Amino acid sequence: MAGKTDYKNNLCFLKLGGSIITDVDKPDTPNIEAIRRLSIELKESLSDGMKLIVGHGSGSFAHVPAHRYQTHMGRINEDSMKGAVITHHAARRLNEIVMENMIEIGIDALSFSPSSAAMAEDKKVISWNTDPIEKALGFGFVPIIYGDVLVDLKQGFCIASTEELFRALALKLRPKRIIIGTDVDGVFDSDPKQNKNAKLIRSIGKEELEYLLPRTTSSRKFNVTGSMNSKIQLLYETSENTGAECQILNAAADGRVRDALKGKHVESTIIKSLA
Repeated sequence: MAGKTDYKNNLCFLKLGGSIITDVDKPDTPNIEAIRRLSIELKESLSDGMKLIVGHGSGSFAHVPAHRYQTHMGRINEDSMKGAVITHHAARRLNEIVMENMIEIGIDALSFSPSSAAMAEDKKVISWNTDPIEKALGFGFVPIIYGDVLVDLKQGFCIASTEELFRALALKLRPKRIIIGTDVDGVFDSDPKQNKNAKLIRSIGKEELEYLLPRTTSSRKFNVTGSMNSKIQLLYETSENTGAECQILNAAADGRVRDALKGKHVESTIIKSLA
């Protein structure tokens, strides 16, 4: 495929978490200040030749209707189809806001709706026509994806988190790094928002994974795509299958995303399989 080899050596996936780009306590409320700051940080990083795919969460846009209609469970009652449609369009609304800000900052961003090209089975992406995304990368665009409602062969439809979408994309595109921007410095041995003595786990391999999984839960009311537990599992699986180095960091900290993209050391957790 023309252009395919142009990005392979320096490709990074970056997630902008919904807790950063929205006010999670107010439905349909974007955090414009954070979106613009992060857009500037991305623009500054791209000047170093970084090839990037950006994914973002849905925060207070899609998680609220998804929780109300239990959209992640598929078709379970007469309101399920309505809930899937509302959730899908809520995710698109936030994506439009993110895109508008990135374009204003000067990023050559192109949005790719996962629901139009990917399909799932039992909540896992099983097929995805990524040719347009790969072509866009080769031509120098920055592809933007987001957590979305997908057709699911087993339950009718499901919600695919950004981490799940990254897992599927990584199998094809083989990024060197995957960065997940959250509202905490990384993975802790207990919830840092409830325990001020929680300790940051700076590196997670197989041994640390087995120790941490029973301890990591989500305290968020509407996080229907999974807790930190599922994020760690998905990222470790992705690293194991692709060799990518995965990093969880605090995207709310000014300059943290920019520095990480430039390869500088930042407070974070690195998840990498040695297999």
